[in-house]
Amino acid sequence: MKFYRDLFDASLSRVFPQDDKTPFFNAFYEKFIHMSPETERHFQAVNADDLRRLIHKSFFAMLAVDGSLFVPDFLESLARDQGSGGIGLPPGFFALWRLAMLNTVRERDPLCDEEVLTAWAMSIAPGLEYLRRQAELHYQAGEQP
Repeated sequence: MKFYRDLFDASLSRVFPQDDKTPFFNAFYEKFIHMSPETERHFQAVNADDLRRLIHKSFFAMLAVDGSLFVPDFLESLARDQGSGGIGLPPGFFALWRLAMLNTVRERDPLCDEEVLTAWAMSIAPGLEYLRRQAELHYQAGEQP
């Protein structure tokens, strides 16, 4: 039996050496904004520093969303707010978010393999799906952070 939470936690500590999260999130952000011509256009109109902070904060809130279907208040307001305080991404960007995240893990975790990537995919899936679904309900083009 595989314990994917253990694989995820071990990988998380490898990609955040000495608990330094900045290099990982900077690498993720650079991958994410260049995933497609649409992401590049979208992110040109966004304050990069603000969005980096939101993505960083939202990552940890996303991890709290699991089989219990609990959503932290912070993540809920971030997902629903389409103004400067929200994440403001079109629904289709969340598949690209996932791919950019997994590519960043593959690049940054020296022990990364397919099982580790599966653990990451499983760990971020509930929170990312929540954000995607809220974007379907609330995203309005032109109301970007």
